[in-house]
Amino acid sequence: MHHKDTYILLGSAGSGKSTQAELLKSSLHLAHIDIGAELRAVAAHDSPLGRKVNDVINNRHELLPDDIIHDVLENAIRAVPATAGVLIDGAPRRESQIRDVLAVLKETDRELNKVIFIDVPEAVSVERISRRYACQNCKRTYILGKNLIDSHMPCRYCKGVITQRQDDTEEGVRKRHQVFRNDTLPVIEYFKSSGHLLAVDGNQETYKVFKYILEHLRPE
Repeated sequence: MHHKDTYILLGSAGSGKSTQAELLKSSLHLAHIDIGAELRAVAAHDSPLGRKVNDVINNRHELLPDDIIHDVLENAIRAVPATAGVLIDGAPRRESQIRDVLAVLKETDRELNKVIFIDVPEAVSVERISRRYACQNCKRTYILGKNLIDSHMPCRYCKGVITQRQDDTEEGVRKRHQVFRNDTLPVIEYFKSSGHLLAVDGNQETYKVFKYILEHLRPE
């Protein structure tokens, strides 16, 4: 495999995207650029850009302007050694960002190999996510019915209170799916027509999803 392989990973809430990102990152030795995490890091900086990003994501709860995505992605990619491959996670989120993401790849002398789209039906992600809980104190995660029998029980590691993430309610998940359908499906369509798309059925065991991705990633 030549260096500089560049992949984009897209998937809706509950698709198992973060798990697959970890697996891909370690098995293909890719630098994982998680746009959400990058933006949260920028928002914590006391700089003009940091204050602007912080205001949009933490006060106004809106999607960021595309030029910010461009700058944040470019900075993140430039921090990766030229010989290392990259996994871009979470961008482009909407059609207007496609141009920016492709422009950044061009500017940083990288070529896009594949856009991996992990697809799960809304009902499956609602079912998966509504079972996700975490301890407020030690942040350990629980799955109801798997390693948690009753959500009212205290954390068995630190006796803390176990709660659900705010937007992990059924209503929250359905809303995130709606946004995904409206904003991100046109992105999926775009990469399908450009021949870059690798769509994966996310409604199966983690290792099967991963195996499928690996088998279909190899450049021709």
